[in-house]
Amino acid sequence: MNDTKMNITIEFFQRDLIQAIGAGIYEISVHKNGNSNVLYIGESVFVLARCASHMYQLNKNPEYFGFTPKTIKDSSITLNFRLLENVIKNDLRKRREKELIKEKAPLSQSGISDRQKSAEDKISSLESFLNSNFTNV
Repeated sequence: MNDTKMNITIEFFQRDLIQAIGAGIYEISVHKNGNSNVLYIGESVFVLARCASHMYQLNKNPEYFGFTPKTIKDSSITLNFRLLENVIKNDLRKRREKELIKEKAPLSQSGISDRQKSAEDKISSLESFLNSNFTNV
């Protein structure tokens, strides 16, 4: 059972809430100290409901997107959910999702189709990004 209190900031389709009611491709990005990186790209016939499901899973198990009990409590981290494209046709949406995953290389995805990395690899990728925010390279 997860007793971890989620304290990250969530921006949930702030500019495109109405469009997210329909079918499309969405992006979840992570932001910290002015830097950002794509965490996940997905597609759904009902984007808003799918992303609400992601939020539920994340709250239940922070490792779902590579968070740890420590990082999920970090109020300086923001997760941003946004609609990338409205695509109604199922085959076109799935193909475009895979193109965007390949192009943007989300932290939690393996790059093989739309598969996620192992929990350990997701945590490693996310922590590497979060830790890079503390160095001025």
